[in-house]
Amino acid sequence: MHDIIELFRKELVCVACLKDNTVKVYISSIYRYSRYAADVKSFDPLKPKSSDLFKWLMFLKKTGTRFLRLGNYQIALKKFFIFAGKLGIIKYNPALDLIPVRKVKSTLNQPVSVKSACELLNSFDQSSWLGSRNFTIVSILWALGLRLSECLDLKIENFDPEYNRPEKVGALLIHGKGLKQRTLFVVDKLYDNLNRYLKLPESPSKNSNFMFPPKQHYDRPVSNDRVLKIIKQTAKEAGIKERITPHVLRHTFATHMYEKGVPAQAISRMMGHVSIEETAIYIHVSEDMKKRALNKITIPGR
Repeated sequence: MHDIIELFRKELVCVACLKDNTVKVYISSIYRYSRYAADVKSFDPLKPKSSDLFKWLMFLKKTGTRFLRLGNYQIALKKFFIFAGKLGIIKYNPALDLIPVRKVKSTLNQPVSVKSACELLNSFDQSSWLGSRNFTIVSILWALGLRLSECLDLKIENFDPEYNRPEKVGALLIHGKGLKQRTLFVVDKLYDNLNRYLKLPESPSKNSNFMFPPKQHYDRPVSNDRVLKIIKQTAKEAGIKERITPHVLRHTFATHMYEKGVPAQAISRMMGHVSIEETAIYIHVSEDMKKRALNKITIPGR
């Protein structure tokens, strides 16, 4: 089993070209599955029935594994048995019979109000380069709904400020999950703010430089943990009671776009989602919107 898993690792790295963290998640998942099969000793881990895989997932759930992690395990199983099929070990992928794990909308990621988002932005001291960098990062997270990793992976070459002249419209190339790319437009205040930041003497200038580096270290981006701490500390000092994180800002983006009448399909594409169902997790419908929708319902003859 070990040899097959290591061949699977090479497939993910060399053929699928997945990111290191993604490969680690899939490989650790399959090794954990393999250990479970060895402990149970009632089925061949390379030739299981769908019911065997289901029992393993239920075992994980009972031991406290979160829904998101269960979903990762399920994806890892599907990919692994696709690979096993390529090797001729199995004729049918047993993981295909598994019902997809339904994502649960977290109560922690409630969108913040426009007032709180503006208060957070106004709390950054833009007279300093670090303050301007942090302000621009939060502006992009809120205005474009990027994942934090997508934002911090941006390089100077990913931004085209001359996309539509004389109109102030820029284009930002985003490298998303699974090597998927998408282009988002940068307009209005975000366009001005991003250009202002990039023109600062301390800001990166070469195309290959990361857009948001630690000070004077243009060969790498500021870390995810550092940005999380900056946002948390700034919100606390500003007296903001709402919980604000990069992921909350992503939920806020989706919700605000939906409230403004942007179709869910368009929001899904902007966020780099595979399906509208995934986007629905990020859209929080307010009580006011529900009331307005109910008011539009009419009953013939009444």
